[in-house]
Amino acid sequence: MISLGISLMKTLGALSYATASLTALALTGVAITGGATRNRTANIVLFLLCSHLAELPFTVMLADALFYTWLKFTGTFQESPLVRFFYYINIITAVGLFYLFKRSYDAKQVAQRFLNQLSKESKDWVELPGLDTARFWQQLLNPFHWPRDCTIYPNIPYWVQEEQLSAQKSDGWESVIDMSLDIYRPNVVQGGDDRPVLFFMHGGGWTAGSKNMMGPLLSEMISHEWVVVSVDYRLKAKAGYPTQLLDCKRALRWVKDEIRTFGGNPDNIVVAGESAGGQLAAMLALTPNMPEFQPGFETVDTTVQGCAALSAVLDLVDLKNHSRVGWRSHFIKDVAFREGAAESAENLKFLTEHSPMFRIQSTGVPFLVVHGDLDILTPVQATRDFVSEFQSKSSATINYLEIPGGNHCFHALSSPRSWYTIIATAEWLNHNFDRHGSIHSNEKKKVHELVEWGWE
Repeated sequence: MISLGISLMKTLGALSYATASLTALALTGVAITGGATRNRTANIVLFLLCSHLAELPFTVMLADALFYTWLKFTGTFQESPLVRFFYYINIITAVGLFYLFKRSYDAKQVAQRFLNQLSKESKDWVELPGLDTARFWQQLLNPFHWPRDCTIYPNIPYWVQEEQLSAQKSDGWESVIDMSLDIYRPNVVQGGDDRPVLFFMHGGGWTAGSKNMMGPLLSEMISHEWVVVSVDYRLKAKAGYPTQLLDCKRALRWVKDEIRTFGGNPDNIVVAGESAGGQLAAMLALTPNMPEFQPGFETVDTTVQGCAALSAVLDLVDLKNHSRVGWRSHFIKDVAFREGAAESAENLKFLTEHSPMFRIQSTGVPFLVVHGDLDILTPVQATRDFVSEFQSKSSATINYLEIPGGNHCFHALSSPRSWYTIIATAEWLNHNFDRHGSIHSNEKKKVHELVEWGWE
C-alpha cells in the first residue's frame, strides 16, 4: 500500500511538472507575440497569466527551478527520454523568459527618448537608471511598491447626506461605503503648502477593483511630494454606468473643497487612471462643469488641470472593431445595464456621449496617454486613433508614450518596463504641473477646518 502511494505521488508529480512545462512554454509564446483571441473571457485569462510572465519572468524561472529540484530530491523523476524532453522544453521556455526580460529592459530606450523631448522644453536632464545603478537592482530584488514617508487618511466619504440616503435606499449600505477615498500626504507636506494633487481612479472594467490597489505611479508621486488621492466608486449600483463617472465627479467636488487642508492645491489637480479608470479620468478632464454629469451640484467647478490615461479605454463606440470581442455589447449589457442592441441608435448615442474620443473638441487640458503595443484587452490601435484625433481637434498638448511589449496595465506590476514608464510619467507630471518643485515657501495658503461631508 505504501509503495502504491509513493508510486501514485511520483506519477502525479511527473504529470504536474509536464503540464506546467508545456503551459509555461505556450504562455511564454503568447507573452512574446501578444496574441489575442475573439473570446473576451479567454483574453482576460491570457492577460492575467501572460502579464506576470512578461513583467516578472525571473519569478517564473525560480518557481520552475524549485519545482524541478523538489522532484529530483524526492526521487519523483528518474532519468529517461521523457524527462530529458521536458528538461529541453524548460530550456526553451527559459530562453523565452530571458528574451521577455530583455524586452522589458529595452523599454528604457523608448522612455529615455520621451524624457529627452521633455528636457528640451524644461532644460532639466533626466537619465533613467540602468544595470550599473543601485536603484535598478534594489527595485529588481525588492519589487514591492508600498507608499513610504507619508500619512494615510483612509475611507473618507465624499457624499453629502442626500446622496448617501439615495445610494443606501437603492443599493444598500455596502454601496455607500464604496463612495469614499484615501488621501496620501507626504510627511514633509503640511496644510496650506499648495502641492500638486494626483487624483487617481483604479481599473477593473467598471465592475471590480479597489482604491487599495496601490500601483507604482502613486508611490512614485508621493516620493515627489505630491498629494495623492485614490478614489473608490460604486461598482454594483443597480443603475449601472454612468454611476461610476458621477461618483468620481462627486469625489472631485469634495477634493476641490477640502484638499488644501491636506497640503494640496485645489487649482492644480491632475486626474489619472488605468484601464476603466483611465476612461473615467479622461471623461473628468473632457466634461468639466457639464450639468448632466453633476446632478445636484450643477454649479460646482469640476475643472482639472491635466490628465494621465494609462492603458485606458478611450473609445466605447469602437466603430472600427479594434477589440474584435463584442466590446459594445459587453459595455451596454454588463456595465451600463441598458436594454436593446448595442448598435441601436439610442445606445450608440449613449456610447458616443461617454467616449473620450468624441469629447475632444471641448478640452484645453493637456493629456499624457500611455499604452502597451501588445495590449490584449484594450487594443493599441484605438489609442493611436484617439491621439491622432486629439492632435487634429484640440489646442491642448498631448504626449503619447507607446511601450513595446507592454500588455494591458503592465505598469501595475513591478518590472523594468513598468519602472521606466512610471518614471517618464512622473517627469511629465512634474514638468507640466510642478515647476517649482519645492514645498518650502514662506507663504502658505489659508486652510479651513475639514467639513464633515457625510453629515451635512
